[in-house]
Amino acid sequence: TGSKLQWSTAISMMVFAWLFAAFWSVMPLLGWGEYDYEPLRTCCTLDYSKGDRNYITFLFALSIFNFMIPGFIMLTAYQSIHQKFKKSGHYKFNTGLPLKTLVICWGPYCLLCFYAAVENVMFISPKYRMIPAVIAKTVPTVDAFVYALGNENYRGGIWQFLTGQKIEKAEVDNKTK
Repeated sequence: TGSKLQWSTAISMMVFAWLFAAFWSVMPLLGWGEYDYEPLRTCCTLDYSKGDRNYITFLFALSIFNFMIPGFIMLTAYQSIHQKFKKSGHYKFNTGLPLKTLVICWGPYCLLCFYAAVENVMFISPKYRMIPAVIAKTVPTVDAFVYALGNENYRGGIWQFLTGQKIEKAEVDNKTK
């Protein structure tokens, strides 16, 4: 919209995000879902070894509210941003990358959890069951690189910081796009 975000709105959004995360984190401690050690016992994750009704209901609610709805919001928001970029002719960011990184990084973990809802996953080696969790944990780092390297303003700033040289912006003819 071009309007600045108000502090009260930003604080409300931050409080909502923290309460939302706290709710889903505490539910397994209160009995809906369950935590267990990851296969290599380095940290904890959802206990997908049981696959009982408690796990299945928690998994489906968790995936709808923490994967599908945020994914849909990201898709519609970035499509709107893409349309605005398309009208202005200024492409400053690849609007498809954030959703792709969400799906690529969290997709294997979601598939493993959904597979555990219908079949026993204990026949899979613990080392292989650990791979989706490790990939999912890379999301904050991947998102930082996607944002920093995908945005021409930040990319130019990074280049200038590393080399001391400014990148000359190429003039793009709006008629060719």
